Amino acid sequence: MATRVDNSLTAAAGATMAVVLARVVIPLWLLAGAVLKLADGSPAHLPAALIKWMGALGLDLGFVLRFSIGVELTVVGVMWLVPRLARPVGIAMLLAFVPVLVGDVALGASSCGCFGAVQIHPGVTLVMDVAFLLGLVLLGRRVDALAATATLPTRQVVVAGIWAVASFALAFGLTTGGGPSVPAAEGDPASVAAATAVPAEGYYLPRYADWIGKAWSELPISGWIQGAPSDLDVGPRFVFFYRKDCEHCHALMEAHFVGPLAVPTTAVAVPERGGFPTVGIQPFDCDECSKAELPPGVDWFLQTPVLVRLEDGVVRCAAEVLPDEPACLEE
Repeated sequence: MATRVDNSLTAAAGATMAVVLARVVIPLWLLAGAVLKLADGSPAHLPAALIKWMGALGLDLGFVLRFSIGVELTVVGVMWLVPRLARPVGIAMLLAFVPVLVGDVALGASSCGCFGAVQIHPGVTLVMDVAFLLGLVLLGRRVDALAATATLPTRQVVVAGIWAVASFALAFGLTTGGGPSVPAAEGDPASVAAATAVPAEGYYLPRYADWIGKAWSELPISGWIQGAPSDLDVGPRFVFFYRKDCEHCHALMEAHFVGPLAVPTTAVAVPERGGFPTVGIQPFDCDECSKAELPPGVDWFLQTPVLVRLEDGVVRCAAEVLPDEPACLEE
């Protein structure tokens, strides 16, 4: 008899935990991420894996940010307003997060990008999301209150639909800049001619493969560099993008750009959106480098160090490099 009572209490406790997870904990977890991303409004703080994957497809990262906020807010509403869908929708959302977080960990990202500018290591959020996922799958499988049904109450569905529309209106209304975002076209002279001092989108995601064989002066980024020398179209030249607090950049410079330079080199400092760092500054060892910089106020998605080799103003090589394997140094 006592065993039956204990089993009943255990089952009741598990069911209660499943309902709390599905209706309270996970929706608040998602809501926190959506609100913080909404407040931050910068695609620079998207997950590193998402930036890499979506950027490779040529998608507008501003749209990706707004769409992800809209989806998260919609899921929060569904989990609150339609109890029968809370578990399957929560499972689907967490399953979508796991490969992104695994990708972040694999890329060595310092922050998961789940909470905007608030930095949390992706390993931490991966453990949390997997724990939530297992809780929904294992604890919620026999909970009647969370069991999906063939039909749903009309009122709940209508209210959830209104919530979804409001969520996307909020996401796209509060995070949209001065106009639609059109990524700069690499190598398009018409685009370069119309380019301003900074990217109109508020961010720049390079596609180095598109640079190869193009005249450096035709690439949009060449027009945004401040202080670049005027003779980059003469003979061999290196353009070296670095961050002032980047240890890998310093290591590359110390290994290959100290003392007399066989090839004239321009070192371009890359800032964060808020400006250049003031702590953790690495020594600048390249005395013969000409110095230039990109302007702040933009999310520059260059994973420094980045090395570009020019021949008579034409890009022959462009890549994110490692100090011990510096591509582009040799023909």
